[in-house]
Amino acid sequence: MEAEQAVLGALLLAPHQLGTVARWLRPEHFYRPAHAALFDALLAQQRARHPALVGEDAEARRAWALEAMGAAAAACPAFAPSYGHTLISACPASEHAAVYGRMVLESAVRREVHEHAHRLLAAARTADAEPEAVLRLTADLRAVIDRLADTWGALDARPLPAPGTWPTELSETAARQTLHQEEALLASLSAAPGELADLVGWLHPGDLLDAGHREVYRALAALGHRSEPIDPLTVLWEVQHRGALTDGALTADRVRTLTRAGYQGEPGYWAEQVLRASLLRTTASRAGAVRLLAMDASVPAARLLGSALHTLRGAEAVQDRWCTVTGHDGPPARGDPAMVRRGAARARTLTPQPAAGPAAGPSPAQRAAPARAPVRSTY
Repeated sequence: MEAEQAVLGALLLAPHQLGTVARWLRPEHFYRPAHAALFDALLAQQRARHPALVGEDAEARRAWALEAMGAAAAACPAFAPSYGHTLISACPASEHAAVYGRMVLESAVRREVHEHAHRLLAAARTADAEPEAVLRLTADLRAVIDRLADTWGALDARPLPAPGTWPTELSETAARQTLHQEEALLASLSAAPGELADLVGWLHPGDLLDAGHREVYRALAALGHRSEPIDPLTVLWEVQHRGALTDGALTADRVRTLTRAGYQGEPGYWAEQVLRASLLRTTASRAGAVRLLAMDASVPAARLLGSALHTLRGAEAVQDRWCTVTGHDGPPARGDPAMVRRGAARARTLTPQPAAGPAAGPSPAQRAAPARAPVRSTY
């Protein structure tokens, strides 16, 4: 809020700075509708070539501020003309408009990532969630991250450590259903091991919720890969060789129970159900982690966007396997946006040079933040 008030106060006092700020700051980047209305009014006066944008006439600058306040009050009932004077008094230094504008933009980046991650998290945790809806919202979140990276002009590819394990929070009914599906899958594979070759390529051990089920599935996959016989005793022997019986998470009796249950249906059907449950769990976990990153005000915008993209890839990997198995069309591939981002970063930090004549001096943003890192810095 202070940054929004400061940049608007600076633009009311020093209209010429709008030429720099308007190249990358938009009305939708403001949180308060009244602030967005005032900035939109200032942009309209810029397009109309207001006299205050050239020269140092005090009367023209006064008219610039009063006309913008009046237009904002007419467009937004929440904006009182007297509020413009509050904005002016809230500006610490009118020559620092570009720096204040960057604060507003970074807040908008953080806010939009948080909103879309929260929406994805809520959809993935819904009791009757459908993978298609989750796929669409995941693609929306990725598109938002890409667009914001283009707007900000940089994306830090170095991921931050995960802000913590996001709790799965499965309901008792959902957990019981998932475990039943996994048990049916293991029993069916033990009774019909010939189906293993078709499943191991797209169903991974990590897709199973129960740690013991994961170990039994690994043992089945290993035996199938080596073309060795599969029965309750060989599976138990393989599980023991892998050390899965030493930590107490899995017992010999449980392995025998899982592998002696007999044929319980088509393994491919149960495998799809297990993958579907994994898709929803993984997406919810990754969306929650992105949401936590967006809530951390200490993370700069470029680092937030890069880390969010890295975190989201874990969910997209499961979703890609789901799309391959079910024939669902995934989101279209996106090209490298590096050139767009470089242009956005230059627009936010540099003043374009004239076609001829002496070189222009440093921009207000450069004077306001002389110690700022280079454009491609990732903080």
